[in-house]
Amino acid sequence: MTGYEHWDGNVNEAVTEEWVAETTPFDRVKEVLLTTTSFQYAGAIAERAHVSEPSARKHLKTLADSSLAEIDDTGQGTRYKRSRETVAMSRIQELHSELTKEELIEGIRDMKERISTYQEKYGATDPDDLALELEADNGEGWAAISRWRGLKENLKVAQAALSLYDFDPDSERGSDASQFNSSRGALAGESENLSA
Repeated sequence: MTGYEHWDGNVNEAVTEEWVAETTPFDRVKEVLLTTTSFQYAGAIAERAHVSEPSARKHLKTLADSSLAEIDDTGQGTRYKRSRETVAMSRIQELHSELTKEELIEGIRDMKERISTYQEKYGATDPDDLALELEADNGEGWAAISRWRGLKENLKVAQAALSLYDFDPDSERGSDASQFNSSRGALAGESENLSA
């Protein structure tokens, strides 16, 4: 006898039951919303969040009012998904938590060099220019377009993170970094506001 009892339960059901027991309906709706990348009706979100549809609708309206959700009125009802701003701020907060200002600057420099390499290699100013020139069966070229687009998107987020690194809206000193703890960005401790 090993001391372990045999369990015949369903792991997914057990995890869901624990999640429902340990979170509020609002927290579950918010958590589901933050993973919703395409518009969905409140009923679908309610099902995933294990709440009633009226409860989901009420919480989704609150989340939309606070700019965490985008809405789409279809004439047959309102659909919801996470807002682009929420995604951007979440990524900026991750960068502020994980990187020093110097590491962020170095990452930006590296991404710019990699983009320049693509421009030189393919003789195009951006990935869309390259897409117009490629043949449909050029697998390497299409993969490069995908990586290049990803680099451009990551560069935008990194540049936004750098511009907000020393940001303190409550300080009379503005962005004076001399009094700021530069080991992590100004928004590093704010991630609990966006994540569920």
